[in-house]
Amino acid sequence: MDLQENKGAKLFQDSVHDVMRFHKLIVKFIDTKEFQRLRNIKQLSTTYLVYPAAAHNRFEHCLGVCYLAGELLSNLEENSKNLWNKIFPVAEEWKKKKLAVQIAGLLHDLGHGPFSHTWEKFVLSATGEKWDHEATSCALIDEIIWDGENKELTEVGKCFQEEFHDVEEYVQFIKDIIRGDKINDIIKDGSASDKIKAFLYQVVANKINDVDVDKFDYFLRDAQHLNIGVPFNYTRLINLCRIEIEDGISYIAFRDCESYSLKGLFRTRADLHIRAYQHRVAKCLETMLVDALCAADREGFEVGGFRLSRVQECPRLFIRMTDSILETIQNSEEEPFKKARAIINRIVTRKLYEVVGEWVLDVVQTENDIQNNKPPSGLEHEKLIELENKLGTKCAVTQVCVNMGKYYNPMKNMRLYAKNGRRDILDENTPSIVMDLPFYKVYVFKKEQENTDNEEIKMTVKEFLIEQRVYREGNE
Repeated sequence: MDLQENKGAKLFQDSVHDVMRFHKLIVKFIDTKEFQRLRNIKQLSTTYLVYPAAAHNRFEHCLGVCYLAGELLSNLEENSKNLWNKIFPVAEEWKKKKLAVQIAGLLHDLGHGPFSHTWEKFVLSATGEKWDHEATSCALIDEIIWDGENKELTEVGKCFQEEFHDVEEYVQFIKDIIRGDKINDIIKDGSASDKIKAFLYQVVANKINDVDVDKFDYFLRDAQHLNIGVPFNYTRLINLCRIEIEDGISYIAFRDCESYSLKGLFRTRADLHIRAYQHRVAKCLETMLVDALCAADREGFEVGGFRLSRVQECPRLFIRMTDSILETIQNSEEEPFKKARAIINRIVTRKLYEVVGEWVLDVVQTENDIQNNKPPSGLEHEKLIELENKLGTKCAVTQVCVNMGKYYNPMKNMRLYAKNGRRDILDENTPSIVMDLPFYKVYVFKKEQENTDNEEIKMTVKEFLIEQRVYREGNE
């Protein structure tokens, strides 16, 4: 940062990254009601009810992603000086793009609902429609930049204009960075100028190989609060990265000696899923929370005239939504919400649904999966609903997935470079790092607190899974 940029900058003390300095415009975004709302949304949702130290929120995670985006970009510039004038002939453009990517890192989770990813599962269960928080993040960015009534710039919008001049162009760029998918269009049909800047889309949400600063932060932050040791540290990866250009397209590449660190990243992901994110009790609590929200929604619980399951459709109302919605329902006295209150009280008093059993699915990669380096698929949502219907209203079914991420062997899509400058793109001959994981597992919970025989339930589940060709005897 030069002296002018330092003016209005702010320091934040962080438990993971120590001291973080942010540009004055980033501070303006932080000090909005849309962003401050993230202080009251638990990063790990119901996992906090199993691991009581995991009380961190989306707020500090987003600060961490913003900070790491800046660190990664600074190191890419430092380690790729021979390319920089070619990528950014105008230095001012690089300055703007770097700041915009940092803002994207800050705002990438702006649209999360109460209890983070649990809200997405609630919306799917209540409406049958898939909703993703990235779309709402983009809608909330518009709320911060523009006054919705007269489409004039807000105070933050005016500061944004001072830095970027072309507001619409850079707002769209930030949204594209958050979504991450734009890079596929650039690789396929982008201009030469866009292709050589493609690495910018690999910083926050990397659709090429899943290695990005979002994961760097939440793996370490979650592990710290869960008190789970992990074989991963981002520091050397960030310090030993540079830009590689192939067919006019820029990619982020890492030193070949850091391949172990990259493997450690994906092992960390799997380990956190096994030990925390997909913990059986956490999934039981998540199921109960979704049931409570659905019960309130069915009886017409509203926020500002919107059904609970539709409130994300109105950004100005959605910024009211935090984890406190649970207490709001619990403290309501209206008769229609009696069932929702009863489920919440069971969560609070630890009278949880009974775990009837768990079944490891026997799934294999299809030819298409193998060709696209994708992990095998589990049961479709519709099939899980079908199984629930077979079991009746007394049972709940949930499926968990543990794998290395979007790719069966993520190392195949990695770019590495050697000290002597030789490029090494990992290919189909790259050894897999896939561990012996139960890729998919189905849990069945019994909702009613009664002493009934579970064998009939188990038999129904087993027969259904065998019929779907995803289960073999002995996989419990």
